[in-house]
Amino acid sequence: MHFLKISILVSFLFFNILFAQNTKKVSIQFNWKYQFEFAGYIAAKEKGFYEDAGFDVELKEYKHGIDIEKDVQNGISTFGIYDTSIIDNYDKNKPIILLANYLKISPLIFITKRDIFSPKELKNKTISMSTFEFKNSSLKRLLDKFNIKQEDINIKSFGSIKEFMDGKVDAISAFITNEPFILQKNKIEYNIINPSNFEIKTLGESLFSSLSYLKNNTRNIKNFIEATNKGWLYALNNKEEIIDIIYNKYSKYKSKDALRYEAKKIESLMLLDSYNIGEIRQDILSSQLEEAKKTGKIDKNIQLNQLVYSLSKYSKNYDFSKDEISYLEKKDKIIMCIAPNRMPFEEYKNGKYSGIISDFMKFFEKELHIPLLIYPTKSFKDSLDAIKQKKCDIISEVISNEKRKKYLDITKPYLTFPLAIATKNNIRYINSLDDILDDKKIAVGKDYAFSEFLIKKYPNKNFILVNSVEEGLDRVLQDEVYGFIDSLTTLGYRLQNSYFSELKIAGKLDENFDLSIGVRNDQFLLYSIFEKLVQKLEVSTKHEIMKKWISINYENNIDYKFFWKVFIVLIIILFIITYRYREVLDNKKKIQKEREKLREKNNELKKAQIALEESISNFEVLLDSIMEAVLVFKDHNCIDINKVGYKLLGYNSKDEVIGKNLYHHVHDDFVVTLKELLNKDLDFYEIELVKKDGTIFPALVKDRYIYLNNERVKLFTIVDLTELKNKDRLLFKQSKLASMGEMIGNIAHQWRQPLSLISTISTGLKLKIEANLDDKKESIEFLDKLNSTAQHLSSTIDDFRNFFAADKRKEKFSLVSMIEQNLVLLDSIFKTNFINVVLNIDKTLYVNTYKNELTQALLNILNNASDAYKEKKTVEDKYIFIDAYKQNNSAVITIKDNAGGIPENIIENIFEPYFTTKHKSDGTGIGLYMTYQIINEHIYGKIEAFNCRYSYNNRLYKGAVFKITIPLD
Repeated sequence: MHFLKISILVSFLFFNILFAQNTKKVSIQFNWKYQFEFAGYIAAKEKGFYEDAGFDVELKEYKHGIDIEKDVQNGISTFGIYDTSIIDNYDKNKPIILLANYLKISPLIFITKRDIFSPKELKNKTISMSTFEFKNSSLKRLLDKFNIKQEDINIKSFGSIKEFMDGKVDAISAFITNEPFILQKNKIEYNIINPSNFEIKTLGESLFSSLSYLKNNTRNIKNFIEATNKGWLYALNNKEEIIDIIYNKYSKYKSKDALRYEAKKIESLMLLDSYNIGEIRQDILSSQLEEAKKTGKIDKNIQLNQLVYSLSKYSKNYDFSKDEISYLEKKDKIIMCIAPNRMPFEEYKNGKYSGIISDFMKFFEKELHIPLLIYPTKSFKDSLDAIKQKKCDIISEVISNEKRKKYLDITKPYLTFPLAIATKNNIRYINSLDDILDDKKIAVGKDYAFSEFLIKKYPNKNFILVNSVEEGLDRVLQDEVYGFIDSLTTLGYRLQNSYFSELKIAGKLDENFDLSIGVRNDQFLLYSIFEKLVQKLEVSTKHEIMKKWISINYENNIDYKFFWKVFIVLIIILFIITYRYREVLDNKKKIQKEREKLREKNNELKKAQIALEESISNFEVLLDSIMEAVLVFKDHNCIDINKVGYKLLGYNSKDEVIGKNLYHHVHDDFVVTLKELLNKDLDFYEIELVKKDGTIFPALVKDRYIYLNNERVKLFTIVDLTELKNKDRLLFKQSKLASMGEMIGNIAHQWRQPLSLISTISTGLKLKIEANLDDKKESIEFLDKLNSTAQHLSSTIDDFRNFFAADKRKEKFSLVSMIEQNLVLLDSIFKTNFINVVLNIDKTLYVNTYKNELTQALLNILNNASDAYKEKKTVEDKYIFIDAYKQNNSAVITIKDNAGGIPENIIENIFEPYFTTKHKSDGTGIGLYMTYQIINEHIYGKIEAFNCRYSYNNRLYKGAVFKITIPLD
């Protein structure tokens, strides 16, 4: 038996050692605390995905002072997590490589005080951020863009969001997934400066490693990435489970509600509708790399395939399956349809295939070792019809849409070009299609997928379909249409060759022109092959093809006739200058001086123009980057409005609002009020505004004067209060109903004794009358007592009826009288519970406000005090102290009990809606919330709650104090 136990133990140890040898120990250094931002890695570890892939993973939480990049370079950590700004510090001697990207938009932002709107306003301010962020981050690139250097700001080592909440710093680096939740919960006002709003594009959370580790583990690295992707997929589909794991096993740094908030934000930043989990956006990374090269942060010779694993030679493996290889071995040619007249993309003319796409097809042909033979057609539409009829296997360029997916399997895009619009030379710059009035005709290509997309996206625009690029540009030239939309490359090529002096590219649009390869949907293996070819297509290959094509076109466009004309003219001018040399010599110095002056003036004008354009551009970006409606007025007329503003007022564009008077959208009842408020220095105020369709809505308004281009203008910010007002009305109604229930209980207590007295007297009189024992004098006394009791009941009814009456206007009343009426309503409840009320009220104190609302607020507090004694049954002498006095032109009411006070861990939450410590059958949690709303929002006073210790009748007590301050003006 002893031998058997030893054998089992030895076997167990053997298999453990064997298993340990089959897994590689690696570590991942996070760039912050354990939270949902790292849910994919946590899920991959906890659900065994890493273990299945052969990895024993240690997840390392960030600690102050850690340099993530150096730790990975030096092998302290195998992998690191950071955004792609880490490439700005790329070291050729210790290179890193990006393995995967999960947040397609960087969540890193500045949170600032409410009066800081622009990065320029961060100068001379105190900013809390880490040293690593100041060296490598999108925030550093934002500061660089606005020429803000380290000496221009006071950098404070990153602590916590509490520094910002306490007003110790003006701005703080933060994640849009984290800190806003805390600030909103604590009702702290703030602004967000997001680098992406200022053209600073950075990919968020990315997984990276050292190149040296990659070289030694090329076979395993793909398995690690796939396990991580699997972990992210699991985390997104099982958020609550992963939140529980993070909270219970890793960290309680964040509450579960905060983790849920973060999970929702994280998923939105992953752009799962457009990108696969882990996919790296090459467009943004390419732009970031070029920017880093221009600023000298990175060697100009570094290419994207050196930074990205999927583009590097270490991943260069098409991984064709056995079926795919067998298919290719049997395939002796691939028939290809093209767009025969789409230069500079492609053209088939006189048996010659040329253009950008032709070079890509030649590259694919070389990779497959199978010829791609062209099936000739007259138009792109004919090519689409041909592939529908199975006359060709693939089509070289196609934009994906639902119609084409019915007969084509479409690969991922291998080329992306921005769309642009060509117009006549006199048209101003166009930023987007929203800038063009709806009545203007815009030509787009017939049978083009992007045309269908634009027509669907902009249903109000007047699009005209044309058969070719030439037809579209000719119609622009003849003023038949306002502009023609096509790819920037196509328009540039056509204008350069045919319309150079007559038309121009008036603007680049937000929409892109994505080209993919379309494969017949009955050729799945061929589709799978081309999909792999496209995915493995290196950026350097794309650049080489584009560079080659551009250089050829440049050489072919040299006009030697023009050169000789210019040369002859120059010879003539030279002869004239020589002939008149003596005459010109005398004036040469004078002319030179005048030229210098003109040059200086011209430079000054150019600088002023650039500064003005930059100022206007920055201001427009600022206006459209904030969440409030913003209007700018000069001399009471609107000169600018942001997108949120004109949408709020019911318009389709800012042009409909610009020029309208300040009071155009103000409700008639508030015009005079607004005129009075504009003369007061108020932080904000409420008025009612009117939309274009006549809808009236409440709004919170703030105004201030600013200087824009050296002109004094009025800036208005507006927030729609409709939803908040509706919620307030509902809560107020709920609170009133809750109070009604409590008052009915009070009525029952109030009337029980008087009704008993009436019953006793009436029964006694009846018996005496029946027995002929009634005494007239005694009977009169009994009847007087009955009448007095009935009058008391009638007075009680009036008191309750007045309590439930709606306040229509303010009234002036005595505080002592109002408080005594409140106590009458609660008298029986207090007597039943042996609660003593001690009053200390200034009888000369009057206030001018809404009496019934103040009554409701006081009753809520007094009822809460009574309930507190029910919970603390050990209190012997129960007291409620009510003081009222004047202080600094305000009336102050304090209500104090001796029920032991409010627990410190919840005292900050008692004024929140639906917060209650009672059983749900005993409390709604809206009483104190409505009290807060009544005092702070309706009466414009202030209420606060705190605990205190005090003595009364030589005994020490502890209780809660509610202090109400009401302005006397």
